[in-house]
Amino acid sequence: MKYHFTGKQWWILLLIFSGTLINAIDRSSLATASPYIAQELHLDMSTMGLILSSFGWTYLLCNLPSGWLVDRFGAKRVYGWAATLWSVACAMTGLARNVSTLLVSRTLVGIGESANFPVATKVVREHFATTERGLATGIYLAGLRLGYAVTPGLMAWLMLTFGSDTRPDWQSAFLATGLGGLGFVLIWLATYQEHAPLTPKPTSPTASTRILLKHRNTWAILIIKFLQDYLYYLYLTWLPMYFVTERHLSLTSVAFYATIPWIAGMIAQPLAGLTSDFFISRGHSPTKIKKFILIITQLVAASVIFAAFVESVHTAAILLIIAMAAESASAAILWTLPQDIAPEKLTGRLGGLMNTAGAAAAIVSPILTGLVAEMAGFAAALTLGGVCMLISVLTIAFLLGPIRPIGHS
Repeated sequence: MKYHFTGKQWWILLLIFSGTLINAIDRSSLATASPYIAQELHLDMSTMGLILSSFGWTYLLCNLPSGWLVDRFGAKRVYGWAATLWSVACAMTGLARNVSTLLVSRTLVGIGESANFPVATKVVREHFATTERGLATGIYLAGLRLGYAVTPGLMAWLMLTFGSDTRPDWQSAFLATGLGGLGFVLIWLATYQEHAPLTPKPTSPTASTRILLKHRNTWAILIIKFLQDYLYYLYLTWLPMYFVTERHLSLTSVAFYATIPWIAGMIAQPLAGLTSDFFISRGHSPTKIKKFILIITQLVAASVIFAAFVESVHTAAILLIIAMAAESASAAILWTLPQDIAPEKLTGRLGGLMNTAGAAAAIVSPILTGLVAEMAGFAAALTLGGVCMLISVLTIAFLLGPIRPIGHS
């Protein structure tokens, strides 16, 4: 099919792509620095897992309020507030000298970043037609994977630039990445324009949540999101530590091996959206196409299990790359579902509700991965991530129903 995005639409995509990219850098920078933070502050794996999960505590609590705020006050204002908060909070991580200050800074990052996907979901719903949303969603989501791809190399470069091989300066690296995000805030506020007038008296957060939770498809996408994000946060929070402790790689090698899976994911997401749009535009059922893509990609993502048991670091890396590309493609399709399912005035709230399920995984996955890795090894921890993908496939097959707006027969 041919896309006819206007210049304004491309600029909007660039804005939410860039915001999502910066969001990813500030979210994932802790994972790259974690081996050196743990060493300097004398933290064991369980404690580091707690710190890595702390982002998810407030991320979990704030997604629903963020979705309501987006529907109430619009994407422009809410994203401006949110991006300012998470950028400053990320910079604060560089000032941390103990567990308590690390926990405070990361929970503030979680508050700010909770608005990213409700905003992006709302923006795509308002500015793009149904047959354009797969590609549009895949493009802005690719910003997340690109952010994760550049973060290991960027953080390694900053830590070595401000420090040395023997003492990487993680504090200065956080200050640089956090404060750098404020430039995006200025561009967003100066150039983004709301598409639709705001609803004067929106449904209350509690009432709108009840409306959504009455429907089977809402519960299906919440379960799928949690299970998919379990593997996603395993990668995000523990992949660098896995390569350092299990594969005994240097900081430079870790930056390389931890980057490639996210590049693969960045490429896979627009392709998945493009594939979905192509078949739907030719009259195929959105339900059949999207469920088929979700099932196939998540089955491939379960191949992370095999990466746990191969001896060669290169073979393990290839399997991890394939699994992350598949998980990313699945995420591109999954994020179109709130745009398809939610009533028009509840799009931001369903996006927030869905991301709340992902935030629960952001808490559970880092902690459980750390505990399992400490007690049974990283092979068991990676296997558990693959099993989550297999359970998600069953949820897609047997719980997710016809993909159409809530309230339509």
